[in-house]
Amino acid sequence: MKRRPKSISRRRFLAGVAAAAAPLVLPAKVLGLNNTVSPSNRLVSVLIGHGNRGSETLLPFALLPDFYMLGVCDCYKLHAVEGKERLDKQFENNDAIIFPKYEDVLDRSDVDVVICTTPDHWHTKIIVDSCKAGKDVFSEKPLTLTLAEGRMVVQAARKYNRVVSSGSQRVMEDYGKLAPIIQAGNIGEVKEIFCGVGGPPSQDYLPEEEIPEGLDWDRWLGQAPWAPFNADRFSGSYGGGWRRLYDYGNGFLADWGAHKFAGAVYACGLDGEEPVKVLQPHSGGNETDFMTVEYANGVQLHHAPEYDITIVGTEGTVHTGNAWQIVPSHVVNIRRYHGAREEIRAEVAWSFKHRVRPFQDVQFGANVAAVCQLLNIGYQVKRDLVWDSANTRFTNDEQANRLVSRVQRAPYTIEL
Repeated sequence: MKRRPKSISRRRFLAGVAAAAAPLVLPAKVLGLNNTVSPSNRLVSVLIGHGNRGSETLLPFALLPDFYMLGVCDCYKLHAVEGKERLDKQFENNDAIIFPKYEDVLDRSDVDVVICTTPDHWHTKIIVDSCKAGKDVFSEKPLTLTLAEGRMVVQAARKYNRVVSSGSQRVMEDYGKLAPIIQAGNIGEVKEIFCGVGGPPSQDYLPEEEIPEGLDWDRWLGQAPWAPFNADRFSGSYGGGWRRLYDYGNGFLADWGAHKFAGAVYACGLDGEEPVKVLQPHSGGNETDFMTVEYANGVQLHHAPEYDITIVGTEGTVHTGNAWQIVPSHVVNIRRYHGAREEIRAEVAWSFKHRVRPFQDVQFGANVAAVCQLLNIGYQVKRDLVWDSANTRFTNDEQANRLVSRVQRAPYTIEL
C-alpha cells in the first residue's frame, strides 16, 4: 500500500474537502443520498476492544481503501495506546484518537462504522447501542451471549435500518467449498452433520489480584456479574482466559462453533433458521454418543469433538479433508460474498456502502450463536429440549427457560 507524504496527515487530507465549520472528518453518509454511503468516500470507523483479536483486526481494516480508521476504544489505557501507536506508525502521523468509552464513539456524528472486537459478553450491547446511534457494525463472532440477545441484535439492526455483519472469515474462506458440493446434490439428501469444536464453559474460582493501572475493571465486566480482577479472567488468550468462563462466553464450543457450525449450516442451507430440538446422546432419535441439535427438516448436527466438519447424506459423505477433490455435479447458485469480494472485510465494506445485508448478516450470526447456546443449555440441564424459536422459549422445560437470558448488571443493561 502506498503511503501518503508525511506532510499531509490523514485527517488534514479529509478535512481539506470540508468548510472551516465542518467536522475534521466527514462521515461518508453526508456525501450520499437518502442515508446511503457514497461509494467514492471512505467509511469513518473506530475499533472497540484492542485485545488479542482487536490487535489482529485493526490494521487489516485500516489498510483497506474503503476505511478510514479514526481511532481505537478500549477501557484499558495500555491497549488503547498500543492501538493508537500502531495506527500512527502505519500512517506516519499522530492523528489516531483514543476513546476510553464506546459511548464517546457513538456520540460522534462523523463515525460511520463500529468494529466490535470486545470479549463476547459486550457484543450485544455495543451492537444495539451502535444501531441506535445510526452506526453500521462489524462484530466478531460469536455474535451474542444468550438466546435472548440474538433477538435483540436482529431487532436493533432492522428497527434502525443498519447494516450489521457477524465476523467469521472461515465460513466462506475455509469451508465455502462444501456448499456447492452439497447443494448440487453430490451426497444426496443431508442427514447428519458432525463438527468437532471445544467444550462448554466453566465457572472457575479465580483469586483476586491487583487491577493494572489504567484498567476500568468495572466497565470491562460490563453486564456480567461482579468478580474480582484476575489476570486469567481478563486475558483474551485463545487457549484460555475469559473465553472459557461462563460469565463472559459460551466456552470453546462457541468460540470455534461460530466458525465450524456456521460453515456446516451454511453449506447445508440451514443458516436461515435455528434448530428445533436439543437431544442428549442416545435419546430422542439421536443414535450417537454426542450432544445434538436437530433442525425442522430432521437434519441432526452433532457436537463431535474428534471430527472436523463431516456431512453425511443418503448417497455419500463429504468433509473438509476431501471437499477440495470433489467437483459439484452441476452448477448451483449459492449465496456468496457480495460484490465478488474474496475476503470478509472487503465484503462488509461493499455491503456498508451499498446498503445491503452482508453475507454474514446479523440474522446469520444470531442463528449460529443459537446453535452453540442450545448445545450448552443441553449440557447444563441434561435433558432433551424442544425449542420454540418464534417465542424464544423451550416448550417442555422451565429450568432451561431460565437460561434463555441472563441477569444484566447495572448500569450496563441492554435496552432497545
